Amino acid sequence: MKQLITLIAFVLIGMIGNAQFIYSDFDGNQNVTFTGWPNSPSVIANPDASGINTSANVAEFIRSTEQWAHSFVELDGKIDFTTGNNFQLKVWSPIACEVLFKLEDKTNSAVFVEVSGNVTTPNQWEQLTYDFSGTASGTYDKIVIFFDFASSTDNTFYFDDVEGPEYGGGTVLDPVTLPVTFDDTNVNYALVDFGGNVSQIVEDPTNSANMVAQSLKTAGAEIWAGTTIGGTTGFPEPIPFSAGETYMNVRVWSPTANTPVRLKVEDSGDPTISVETEVMTTVAAEWETLEFDFSNEAPGTAEINFANDYNKASIFFNFGTNGADDTYYWDDVKFGMTTSVAEQNAQSLSFLQNPVNDLLVIDFEENLRSVQVYNLSGQSVRIEKTGMNQYDVSALHEGVYTVVATDEKGTIFTGKILKK
Repeated sequence: MKQLITLIAFVLIGMIGNAQFIYSDFDGNQNVTFTGWPNSPSVIANPDASGINTSANVAEFIRSTEQWAHSFVELDGKIDFTTGNNFQLKVWSPIACEVLFKLEDKTNSAVFVEVSGNVTTPNQWEQLTYDFSGTASGTYDKIVIFFDFASSTDNTFYFDDVEGPEYGGGTVLDPVTLPVTFDDTNVNYALVDFGGNVSQIVEDPTNSANMVAQSLKTAGAEIWAGTTIGGTTGFPEPIPFSAGETYMNVRVWSPTANTPVRLKVEDSGDPTISVETEVMTTVAAEWETLEFDFSNEAPGTAEINFANDYNKASIFFNFGTNGADDTYYWDDVKFGMTTSVAEQNAQSLSFLQNPVNDLLVIDFEENLRSVQVYNLSGQSVRIEKTGMNQYDVSALHEGVYTVVATDEKGTIFTGKILKK
């Protein structure tokens, strides 16, 4: 009995010493974003949900013929090996091959350590484990994965459930909630593409202080290609639809006008419960806010039922048409109607400095009649005017804020600032 207790204790210690942080399961826990060279992986539906991996979504990596093709992620902190020694991931490979797992210092690629693993059975999911025992903590902040290492053969690989020791800053992110702004680095937006979409969070091409979602509808993508917010789990709480409260709105940048944009909401636990509605863009290569009324469902889709819970949202650009390598941007996914037609069509506001520290200076030749600043929750925050179009913002916390200004003619201007 004493020997059994001792054995259990050792097992528990081993489990605690190798607790795994989920880097990405490509579903609800996408705590980091993998990219790659020369191709970046895409999050797609699991093409072989069987064996050890029946999860909904996985990463697809098209290797290309480049000898050193790889997928990688740069971390915002150093890996801490006091929280564990092993990295592991699930791999689906069309061939038996070597899969090299490499850790680097992202500022000095000459500082690295690597461990080799092997896929032994093609065409099925296999878990590979990489033992980094004895590796120093606080040294490495980049993960690089080479599929079919050092080969020049073009193949498609799938991988999932990348786990390992924690890293500085590697805490589990907050779940995404409405409104969705893409500005909060503590939120797990968990964008999941399907049908040939490729999405990522990038700087607003018209305002470097603002972060937005970019969706590429690749050439030949399905007519229903789209992107889901919040992975398979969606929002923690249902969208509060009720009689007379059936609107959502999304700010969109489309390369063309008269492009159908569809928004779908569903029950994350039952995909047969859903509502879809669709509107057209009205401008080309400009931002506009589109308003979606779910009481006006798209033809052939279900009506809204207020007895159901809808806690998951997906967006589809140029719905009904195959992809042609068109890029779309989107931001500010909100529940409810747009604030006003005037604010929806507001002109862009510029600032002398952005990010700002203690003083906000609006780049405007005339005196503005009013200026309001809102936080990410849409709450107005107090600022103090110190001069013509100058405001003391020293009391504001660090983060992203929206500035709404009105000139003497009643024209509305908006812009985003990053408070340091």
